Amino acid sequence: MTTKNLTQAISAKPAHTSPVDQLVALYRSEAFRQSVRVALAMVLAYYTSLAMGWDKPHWAGLAVALCSLGTVGGSINKGLLRILGTALAGAVAIALLILFPQDRWTYLLVATLFVGYTAYMMGHSSRWYLWSIAGYVMTLLALAGGPEGATAFETVVLRIQQTTMGVVVYSLVAVLLWSRPAIEPLMQRVGGLVDVQRRLIAHDVAILLHTRSDVDAPALRMQATRGTAQLPADIDAAELDSFEVWETRRQWRRCVADLGALNEALERWRHGFPELGQLDLQRLMPYLATLAAELDARLTEVSRMLGGEAPRRGPQEVAAQLDEEALAAMTPFDRAALVCSQDQLHRIERLTRALFDTAADIRGFGEPTRQGHAEPRSAAPWALDPDRMTAAVRAFVAVWLILLACIYIPSFPMPAGVIPTTAAVVIQLAILPQLSTGVLVAPVLGGIAVAGVFSIFLMPLLSSFLGLGVAIFSAVFLLSYLFSKPSQQLARTIILAMFVMIILVSNEQTYDFLYIANTAQMWLFGIGAVWISGWFPISLQPQQVVFKQLHRFLRSADRLMGAVRGEPGHWPQRMALAFHKHEVTTLPGKLDRWLAALPAVADGGVPREQVQALADSLQALSGRVRELLEVRGAAQSPAIVRELIADMRAWRLGIREVLVALAADPAGVEAGRLRARLDAKLQTIEARMENTLDNAARDDASTEELDNMYRMLGAYRGVSEALVSLASQARAIDWPRVREARF
Repeated sequence: MTTKNLTQAISAKPAHTSPVDQLVALYRSEAFRQSVRVALAMVLAYYTSLAMGWDKPHWAGLAVALCSLGTVGGSINKGLLRILGTALAGAVAIALLILFPQDRWTYLLVATLFVGYTAYMMGHSSRWYLWSIAGYVMTLLALAGGPEGATAFETVVLRIQQTTMGVVVYSLVAVLLWSRPAIEPLMQRVGGLVDVQRRLIAHDVAILLHTRSDVDAPALRMQATRGTAQLPADIDAAELDSFEVWETRRQWRRCVADLGALNEALERWRHGFPELGQLDLQRLMPYLATLAAELDARLTEVSRMLGGEAPRRGPQEVAAQLDEEALAAMTPFDRAALVCSQDQLHRIERLTRALFDTAADIRGFGEPTRQGHAEPRSAAPWALDPDRMTAAVRAFVAVWLILLACIYIPSFPMPAGVIPTTAAVVIQLAILPQLSTGVLVAPVLGGIAVAGVFSIFLMPLLSSFLGLGVAIFSAVFLLSYLFSKPSQQLARTIILAMFVMIILVSNEQTYDFLYIANTAQMWLFGIGAVWISGWFPISLQPQQVVFKQLHRFLRSADRLMGAVRGEPGHWPQRMALAFHKHEVTTLPGKLDRWLAALPAVADGGVPREQVQALADSLQALSGRVRELLEVRGAAQSPAIVRELIADMRAWRLGIREVLVALAADPAGVEAGRLRARLDAKLQTIEARMENTLDNAARDDASTEELDNMYRMLGAYRGVSEALVSLASQARAIDWPRVREARF
């Protein structure tokens, strides 16, 4: 054996890790450091509160347990939202006492309406935590003031005071002890998303040019979608601990918008690939390979700039023109598909240039060249969200179930605690409606059991705060470290909250086993009320929600297809159009989550791949319908419109009939027959169009009007293709198994 081979063999052999190396690795791990930060902040918060003689120090402990995130900015952001939510809750609690001092039922009705309103607002923005705190803390403060509300103001002030102190203590500990600024995860996430988009573009071009690509495209698309959704919260966090991010916050928001728009543009471009499959794109789009190389280089430079390096090159212009001679020999629908693909490529090019300019602006690398390349954006009109309204109704019902139980059942355990507990659980589920309440039982009871043993058997043996502080530090550290994985975040939060609420540290400490038992009952009753509200009056079982949302999506798509024929008129029509556009835009993402939560998918009865294919087909249809709406208002040649209006109307009515049939029975439309039916109609329209377009050319129809007609045809054909794909994927699902009732 040569010296080189011997060296390689020695280096390949796993080396023995000494205990010292293991301790060093433990010390350097983020799980260890985060556990130390949480435990130390918990002890300091208790010490400060007890030293100042403040009542209810566990409120400060709760702020530490619930606002301790991995980054300084994330923790401060969540802490500020908790403080603002507490202030809003206190203001509402006092206002209700002033407005309804003697009207018990009116008071309860308005208070629970506010809880429902906060549940609805949970899905409003990345600052959902403010509404979560406002909803359940309002019920807590209203009840903590006593039956007469005499001490309500003092209780509100104390809650804000203790919460602020807990947030400040943890923030100081996080800043001074192994500080981990939020800007680093932000840069990594944005850079990673840019790289994902770059790889997706290369993969898509490889598909069109029939070359090899080893990219796991579905995984990358999922990563891009989830990462883009998380970015606003990351920017909220980074703004608070980085002056650099704060100064460029508008550019960062623009960067998020550009990434989201680029992700959508890539999805729409990909949805048109089936219509391009039989075309010789190397001849028709000779610039495609050059443009792909330019986009790859452009996004590579964006990643380099985000990493702090100056760009080596700027965006280069690529002449992206179609071969007009080849276009003239194409059928109208093939040309329409090519024009639509060209439009999406132009949009992708504009967005990547805008992203380059934004990154250069953020990092200060030269003057931006955004003029004329910015992506036009308009604010989406307000639209009622039925799923958020369902969450509000569920919160209202759950709280009233507990209220009635507390009023009419004598000796109901801990009314002042069970009502806020129910509100906290049901409001939190507003953003996770597919989460089963059963998953909360184990961490709740486990946390109560651990805290109960600590309170009954250990705390009576401690005679000073030094011993108590060491014991609390050890317990909180172990709990945080044992549940340090990201997948265990929910369990860690619940267990730490249970620990704080059970031990109830105070200057005059008491120990009562019945309090522990009653707390366990209180949580079980609260979770039980939330569980009942998931069945009545609106069922939130995945088997039923999937069919309801699928029906809503298809009916809204049908309504939008009907709206293609003209602009909406009065205010009710505009509101209805905004509602259906909102439904078609948001429901595919919601259905993806609910389909994954189906018991039939969880137990393997329905393959996850089939469910994902169905979700992708829904997303494709959503994009196609919205694309058709976007080209609806473009200028058209009156002569062409007159010739084709009857055939296009018949085609649209045929599509609407299929949408209605799918809404009634997802498996009721056979994809082969549907394709034959739509292809026959397509051939009829195509034959008429050839004569119509020739006449239009002789009648001096403008190039813009002809291109707009091709865009309209491409959009209609895209809806047809997406509908055929949806029908095919829907028939592949074992719907009887999906409908199977589970208790």
